[in-house]
Amino acid sequence: MEKGAISVSRAELGDVADLLAILNGATQYKVERGDMAWGSEARSEQRVRDAMAESQMYIVRQDGRSVGTTCLQWDDEHYWGKQQPIAGYIHGLAVESSVHGQGIGAMVIEWALHQTFLQGRQFLRLDCSARNAGLCRYYERQGFIQVGQRVLQSGYIAALYQCEASHC
Repeated sequence: MEKGAISVSRAELGDVADLLAILNGATQYKVERGDMAWGSEARSEQRVRDAMAESQMYIVRQDGRSVGTTCLQWDDEHYWGKQQPIAGYIHGLAVESSVHGQGIGAMVIEWALHQTFLQGRQFLRLDCSARNAGLCRYYERQGFIQVGQRVLQSGYIAALYQCEASHC
């Protein structure tokens, strides 16, 4: 995706340091607001490398500078259970705090909706902490509708959201 000075591309090994900084900054931001969905520990370089190998991890750049990341997957049994291939699943959407409020998260969601549509899938889905009212409202403002919740063994309650991919 190119939108002015914003681009989204598949993350490569050379992006690991930037991904670590973005994800660890986002984790700290969430923890400071009482959202423990990502835990409180900093990610290791190996954990980011593993995530890159296991899923489609993307890096978001503004004027060539790394400012965000997300993963786009084509299944998510952990939160959604076994499903027909009707959705894309976005995880780990994170934007560097210095660019909060610039609409970059919304642009990444728009990009993911378009990718999902191109794959012939009907919905883009995501999960977030049901206890993070601000984040839930953010996704609702982006056009997502809460369609359920999933309680994990740890006690974590995930709010499950989806949006029509034709929304793009």
